[in-house]
Amino acid sequence: MMVSLLMACETTGPEDQIPAAIVDETIILTNQQYLSLQFVGGHVAIAGGVRGIIIYRASANEYRAFERNCSFEPLNSCARVEVDGSGLFLIDTCCASTFSFEGFPTGGPATLPLRLYNTILQGDLLRIIN
Repeated sequence: MMVSLLMACETTGPEDQIPAAIVDETIILTNQQYLSLQFVGGHVAIAGGVRGIIIYRASANEYRAFERNCSFEPLNSCARVEVDGSGLFLIDTCCASTFSFEGFPTGGPATLPLRLYNTILQGDLLRIIN
């Protein structure tokens, strides 16, 4: 009982408030706007999730779908991740946090990874769900 009371009094940090969203998106990989996903290392941003979703092709059969809402101060209106101009990592220009294409923080104040959604590849269809 004492442990429960102590845990109830804990304060939350800036990374404890990532909003939840229902995600169930399907894209047709052969559509013009997704052509960059035909190549390993390709990426696109789509609507969905809390602040959008970045889809990254990690290998011939693996796609990763990241929530664009930064894990550091996610309620801040500018907490949005994008692919850096070099195409080598993800960055939130608001807090200067950087992330690998595995979703893990590599710099800046963020210590938690980006939210990763499940992907299901079925022929030319890629489904993104949580």
